[in-house]
Amino acid sequence: MFRLPTSLEQLSWDTTLVDESMVTDIYSAATGTYPDDESKATLPDGIRTNVNISGTNYRTIGLIKNLSGTGVEGRDQQLTKEEDQSVREFQVWSNDFSHAVNTETYGKDADLKSGYKILGHVQPQLSTWHQEREGRYIRESMLERYSSNLVKAASSRTKRWNENIYIKGVALASQPAYNVTPATYENLIGVALNTTTSADTWDQTYLRTLNYWITAVKKLQPMANGRYIVTVPSGQAVALKAIAATQDGVFDGFMPSMLKGMHEDAKAQYLGSFGKMDLYDDPRSPVVKLTGSAPNWVITAYYKDAGDTDDRDGLSGDLFDVGTVHGRGSFCMGEHEKTHFEEEVQNYRKIVGVGAFRGAGFQRLTFDNVGSETTATNINQNSASLFARQNVLTA
Repeated sequence: MFRLPTSLEQLSWDTTLVDESMVTDIYSAATGTYPDDESKATLPDGIRTNVNISGTNYRTIGLIKNLSGTGVEGRDQQLTKEEDQSVREFQVWSNDFSHAVNTETYGKDADLKSGYKILGHVQPQLSTWHQEREGRYIRESMLERYSSNLVKAASSRTKRWNENIYIKGVALASQPAYNVTPATYENLIGVALNTTTSADTWDQTYLRTLNYWITAVKKLQPMANGRYIVTVPSGQAVALKAIAATQDGVFDGFMPSMLKGMHEDAKAQYLGSFGKMDLYDDPRSPVVKLTGSAPNWVITAYYKDAGDTDDRDGLSGDLFDVGTVHGRGSFCMGEHEKTHFEEEVQNYRKIVGVGAFRGAGFQRLTFDNVGSETTATNINQNSASLFARQNVLTA
């Protein structure tokens, strides 16, 4: 029987390209706008504040402190015992960031790719890149005050660790006290981290004391509903997900009635609620590495970036997962230019570069003395960074 030669057999392929999977970003839906009308300038109820910046490097938001004087009682005279009002300021910055892709519009190489309609993927790819980069910028700002693009000119900001740091396995009295000198504060954090052991991972004790620390010690400002958003590094979240449905009063704060819903939401990022905290699994949470020795401890932060780029991969040594407590308006996005697409044409339009450009910056909400970040009296009443030894998982 006649058989068709292999060289004449029809070939078939699927011309639909499958999008590469990406790690969920819990910040993609966080929104909130700071009004341009100064008479209504209050922080949004959520964890994010958006500020429009035009014609200048930054915009300033003020804070007036509560009165804290002793006052006068009885027959004592009030005269000469008045208290001066005190204010702080928060500067919102922005800077450029972009990415681009080269494409071929005609010629043999363009023809070979035409069946896959690959040019149609460029704008969605760039949009996804910007979304993932924004997620990294937000995490940078919560841990190190500024997104990395704000370190570059023309903003030229200096990164600073979160003023409120809570470390698993360290007594409340021994938690690192904020110091205005970055190297000194970094060493204090390193001293505290160095006292921890591999057993110091998230557990019920940590949740219980954390709820007390943020409400009674740091007095962080909650959202309008009186609650806080807490991001839990995925490795640490594994233990919090391993809840037996038969347990009563599990974790002292998770209600047994919630267990069914929590198990049903296993694929979602919501873990449950404990005290005044709503916990969310964050697979993109930063990792910090401790190196050096006293009095020169060094802390380096690593992040998940866009696509396959993950600075956290392959790390070894003294590693710590970092979660975040978000109060009301805990981070701010300053924006002077919304995302827009532009083309760069070369070689008689054979090569066309498509780029997505944006002008924005992300920073932690911290109020400084007017005109200076380098003072010990700055105020961060809206966020905290949570350190715990990296949880080593086994199958």
